[in-house]
Amino acid sequence: MSSADKKVAVVSGGAGGIGAAVVSRLAQADFIPIILDKDEAAGREVLAELGRQEGRGLCIALDATKKSDVQRAFDRVLADYRRVDVLVNLAGGALYAKLIQDFALREWREIIDVNLKSTFLCCQAVFPIMKAQRRGAIINTASNYAVTGSASRTAYSAAKAGIIAFTKSLAAELAPYGVRANVIAPGRTATPRVMGNYDAAGWAAASSQIPMGRTAEPAEIAEGVAFLAGDESLYMTGQTLHVNGGMVMP
Repeated sequence: MSSADKKVAVVSGGAGGIGAAVVSRLAQADFIPIILDKDEAAGREVLAELGRQEGRGLCIALDATKKSDVQRAFDRVLADYRRVDVLVNLAGGALYAKLIQDFALREWREIIDVNLKSTFLCCQAVFPIMKAQRRGAIINTASNYAVTGSASRTAYSAAKAGIIAFTKSLAAELAPYGVRANVIAPGRTATPRVMGNYDAAGWAAASSQIPMGRTAEPAEIAEGVAFLAGDESLYMTGQTLHVNGGMVMP
């Protein structure tokens, strides 16, 4: 199969953590991976580790909360590859852990923007591409907190719950065109950023709270994304796939 015939997967926030694992897994499934991330150097390292050659992968630096950046990125992808088969929105983060009385409005907006607004902007940019193709899969990212909430995580919980509701509505809009939209909701995952919040004892204690007795590896979350991106889930849309070791059972 030539590069022109290969499917293209765009991954926002693909330069590290779960995102890097998703890029690797989709590359294994023979997608051409396109990383959208503010850290272009890290994104290039991810592609280099996969042995991506020119034309077989791309990293585009952007601020995913800025419409002009996002539109420019998708214009570039369409110009270079003429298609987008899969969009995975992983850009986001909790950023702050504060009681609501201590939140500055700027901080609240920052969390909503980096999680919910970035998801909206990327979906808005890819919508006409996939609509014209009459095929495609969008995978947005939520969290356990979208279901349970969490003290000191009000903005993050609201943003992730909003992503689930947004994706259900998006799925209804896209279904007539053969395009699917689903959500992956990871539980606690062993990424450097998450593990950096714990000492060894704290990490062991947190892991023991999970029914399966351990945290997820990024590659395990990536397997869920690959399922939602692939033909095995062709009749699934508007759904949330929880990958959390039984920590939350909605």
